[in-house]
Amino acid sequence: MTEETRKAIDRICEGELIECSAEAYGSEIRDALVRFALACLDINDRVRMRTALAEVNRLDRKHCSGPPAQYPDKLA
Repeated sequence: MTEETRKAIDRICEGELIECSAEAYGSEIRDALVRFALACLDINDRVRMRTALAEVNRLDRKHCSGPPAQYPDKLA
């Protein structure tokens, strides 16, 4: 995990928006955010999961990459 990706995850945990280049977002940050959302789901932290997925959707719209992230209907 790169330093930029680590900072992006830290910003999500602090409730802040992520600012990154389209290249950084597409190469590693998007995948890390989705993995972070899944990890939050595993520990029943729905607030952080939804925050991470909302940020993925916002950055997808900004950088036009990938399908929109979906919220799970139920917690497993």
